[in-house]
Amino acid sequence: MEAVANALNLDFDFFEAISKDDYKTLNEYESDLAPPQKACYVSHYKVWQLVAQRNSSALILEDDVDFEMNISSVMLEILRILPADWEMLYLGHCSQEDFGEPLGESSGFKLFKSTRPSCTHAYAVSSSGAAKLLELLVNPKMPVDVELVFNIEPGKIISYSIEPPLIAQWKSPDNPSDISPGAMDEMQHLQNSTLHYLGLS
Repeated sequence: MEAVANALNLDFDFFEAISKDDYKTLNEYESDLAPPQKACYVSHYKVWQLVAQRNSSALILEDDVDFEMNISSVMLEILRILPADWEMLYLGHCSQEDFGEPLGESSGFKLFKSTRPSCTHAYAVSSSGAAKLLELLVNPKMPVDVELVFNIEPGKIISYSIEPPLIAQWKSPDNPSDISPGAMDEMQHLQNSTLHYLGLS
């Protein structure tokens, strides 16, 4: 993550995720999710609290991501066409969404209204979006990415997605998921991978 930040001249704040073995913290939150899924949920929930407290927006990343090399220039254009009432923006997702007409595009990357974005490795949230998530996602019954879809589909959360994704998860047998260790979905390929440029993939 530090190598990616340095290569792209980005500034990351690192937030220590909650461990599935941190029962003291996990027990402070209502949910019957299994410890790995609950730890993921609580980690994201705590970041939403920070975003809401700071009254700002934030790009939330998990630690197994790869960036398009030109992400900064693409995002400058995307932010110009992003509706002012946005609450979430998926820069990376892992589902085949049923997109309608794009709102606009930048260098071949199109902005759409989200339908079923799925995955939480790379999404932005506004301060109002974070406040809404804190209210809606209390005592989740399903993993956090699924709960988000359940709230995005009916329009409870105003969300947009970039297609193709600007940020992808990198997966390999020696980099198993902490949430679903046996899952090895097909890895998304970027057009100009920063990790490949750095010789890290």
